[in-house]
Amino acid sequence: MRIGLLLFLVLCAASLHAQLLDAVALDSVRTYRSLQRALAEPDKVYRLDLSGQKMKELPEAFFQLKNLNALDLSNNKFKELPERLQELKYLQEFRASKNKLTDVPKGLCKLTHLKRLDLSRNALTGLPRCVGSLKELVSLDLWDNDLADFPEEMADMQALRFLDLRAIQFDVPEMEHLQSLLPSTKIFFSQPCNCGM
Repeated sequence: MRIGLLLFLVLCAASLHAQLLDAVALDSVRTYRSLQRALAEPDKVYRLDLSGQKMKELPEAFFQLKNLNALDLSNNKFKELPERLQELKYLQEFRASKNKLTDVPKGLCKLTHLKRLDLSRNALTGLPRCVGSLKELVSLDLWDNDLADFPEEMADMQALRFLDLRAIQFDVPEMEHLQSLLPSTKIFFSQPCNCGM
């Protein structure tokens, strides 16, 4: 009896330190805006906003924040994102808009609980084929990038409801093809171009 109770208490304590928050809980947790403060109590950090801090890379210590459910790296100077982001297995919201990104790291595709992804206003040219593994993704913001390559695997993104592709030049057949890949998704396009006509 004592061993069973002890095992139960150990499992409960472990679950308090690492957890995937529901939407209500995630909206109500404290937002840390300083990496230094977050690192002072890494097990309590579920939401971190490091936007506008002129960061070019994430320090090694950042990866102590194993409980992150929401991360904002927008408006910085990142040219690439580390593959180690895949270690943030509870991440549900990730924003890295207004950086200098040219590629989406494949490690991002391993964030299976990701629901919102904002990579707008970068210099992305394509998406990795593994993007189709983001089965829980609801919102994908890619507007104002240099995207030309959209993998067929996007059709596997069954939960996707919003895809923002404004300020990217498409002709009508390309727009129709993307809509056929994602028939249940509201896709926001700019007006089609008459490219080459």
